[in-house]
Amino acid sequence: MNTFQLTCFLTVAETLSFVKAARQLNVTQPAVTHQIRSLEEELNAQLFRRTTRAVEITQEGLIFLNDARNVLNIITLAKKRFEEPVSDERQFFSIGCHSHNELRLLPDVLRRMSESCPTLYPVFQVVPFQHLYQLLEEEAVDVVTAFQEKGPKKETGIYKELTQVRVTAVLPVDHPLAEKELLDGEDLRTQRLLLLDPQRCPDSLNAVQHELTTGRSVSDLFMCSSADACITLARAGFGIAVQPDFPSLRDPALAYIPIEGVEPLSYGAYYKSVAGKPLLKLFLQSCKDNFPVGPAL
Repeated sequence: MNTFQLTCFLTVAETLSFVKAARQLNVTQPAVTHQIRSLEEELNAQLFRRTTRAVEITQEGLIFLNDARNVLNIITLAKKRFEEPVSDERQFFSIGCHSHNELRLLPDVLRRMSESCPTLYPVFQVVPFQHLYQLLEEEAVDVVTAFQEKGPKKETGIYKELTQVRVTAVLPVDHPLAEKELLDGEDLRTQRLLLLDPQRCPDSLNAVQHELTTGRSVSDLFMCSSADACITLARAGFGIAVQPDFPSLRDPALAYIPIEGVEPLSYGAYYKSVAGKPLLKLFLQSCKDNFPVGPAL
């Protein structure tokens, strides 16, 4: 199937005449007839019914009419793009993070960036922990937003703290413990805990979870695949979620109560270098202006 076949088909369908179609296309009538026959053979369908007096479009021809128009339009537009190339002015900026939940921290930051850079084109990479730092090492992402890590991962690039985040117990507002200003280990020991799967959990939060679960029965713990899953189960009354508390991500149906003796976690940005990277500089400045300073209360 080619564009000339489709053009012949549409012209014959419009004029209902092979002679008139040939005249409009400035070709011979046998040439038009050949193109239509070739198209019918390829489609295994009769598109026109021809007699000595008239040409009629068949039911199959009517069905194919819109397809032929659409295909021809797509091909025509594709050719025009290359006939009149337009330079791509988009400025790509790749942000890596560990969960889709963390993307909800970025709208104000990205809005601020787009005000200074109207051609900004953010790209998000939400991938497992170790692979994400590998992407940063290979500079396949410009920046990674994450909790500060320990061990080998902390050596990946430069870390800049954006804020400190309290670890809180998250529970329904009508829960008996929701009235307390602070929860201690004894409070939590009486409750089922909703925790992040250690394989999907940042090291700093994993350490907190380990401390809270030492000596607890497995039946008292509910391991979740994501922060969103923890929050969903907390709202459903399955237990108390142990989560870092970003005020902008709070659910009004839940209470967020700090856990006694747990130090705030550092949340920030990992990157290789700002040299020659104006968008990265703009991102870090926008984060500084939009993230809360000090522990989230």
